[in-house]
Amino acid sequence: MYQFFKHQIQKLSIMKRLFILLAICILPFLYLEAQKWTPTYSNIDYVGNGNTKQMLDLYIPEGVTSATPLVIHIHGGAFMMGGKGVSEQPSFVNLYNNGYICADINYRLSGDSIWPAQIFDCKAAVRFLKAHADQYFIDTCRIGLIGESAGGHLVSMVGTSWNFPELEGLHLGSTNVTSRVQAVVDLFGPTNFLIMDGHEGIGCSSANHNAANSPESILLGCALPTCPERVASADPMAKIDLSDPYFFITCGDHDCNVAPYSSFVFDSLLTAKGLPHTYELIANQAHGGSFWHSTAQDEKYLAFFNQSLADGCSTAVIENETQVNFNLLVYPNPVKESLTILLSEKSDFEVTIMDSLGRTIISISNVSGTLTVPCSDFSKGLYVVKATDPVTTYFTKFIKE
Repeated sequence: MYQFFKHQIQKLSIMKRLFILLAICILPFLYLEAQKWTPTYSNIDYVGNGNTKQMLDLYIPEGVTSATPLVIHIHGGAFMMGGKGVSEQPSFVNLYNNGYICADINYRLSGDSIWPAQIFDCKAAVRFLKAHADQYFIDTCRIGLIGESAGGHLVSMVGTSWNFPELEGLHLGSTNVTSRVQAVVDLFGPTNFLIMDGHEGIGCSSANHNAANSPESILLGCALPTCPERVASADPMAKIDLSDPYFFITCGDHDCNVAPYSSFVFDSLLTAKGLPHTYELIANQAHGGSFWHSTAQDEKYLAFFNQSLADGCSTAVIENETQVNFNLLVYPNPVKESLTILLSEKSDFEVTIMDSLGRTIISISNVSGTLTVPCSDFSKGLYVVKATDPVTTYFTKFIKE
């Protein structure tokens, strides 16, 4: 019996030594892997109020010392839950590995504040990162967004409402830059909340989003059918114009949480407006899950950002002007030096540029085709362009940075 226990102790001792040796060999790799996903900067207060719901983490790839594209991740969770952190890293790990600076943000949830607090926070985070671009090596002309579910809704809202002052939240954080971005990846995010019921995915029963206790109703502070104006204020499709960024929209046809119809209508409207974008409806896929960050899907998002952020601010967001029905377009937007105004050549226009207070800055008569306006002396802020022909008056907006 003594010999048996002695033998067992000797075996245990050998196993311990092997375990220690194995640990010595593996721990450095585990440490490097952990460090790899440790934010370069944690809990950056992008508003300055000390609220943890208004903080972000920033991941800067090793060796970055010059202006680099940035992708901002906005988490999902039905507007009610969730936050930045380790669980969200798969959403941007492939982008980080391919040289993108990545930001992961918190925003106030519906239990903290109702709409539009959430879009105010997201835009404040974008503006903060642009205002501190030199410190963090960010190329302000190459900024993209990616988000899932509620985050997909918020990235789409940021993308299409950058020139809507009432949704900007300029009482928060940096105010000397705009929230405009150049590219958006929307993973199964809702659009108009009122079109969700009755259009559920394959094999799904009604989720009853119109109920007073649905996540969307709680977000807006009202049962959806009773407050269509508030629903419209949170609808990215209601804000679409030709200065919007490139979009990649994707969802699954078996989604029982957010009706795939939301993405289908979004795609249809972008197509009708002539805005270049990508849309895919994936067969047999539901809401969330590992598929959406599989290698194949991650490579699609990477390719999209590589292409849509390649030219930065220098290229107008128009792919084929001959296929776009327009009478008034402006680019680049935002503008720093010189604004190009595109007008129909079929009529002569009187063009007026006004500041946000309605004061006339420039007025030019008998214009058609292309007009170039020097803007370097303009103050930073929002401007309105009015073009009037003998029949109609057209309006658009631009930002001077």
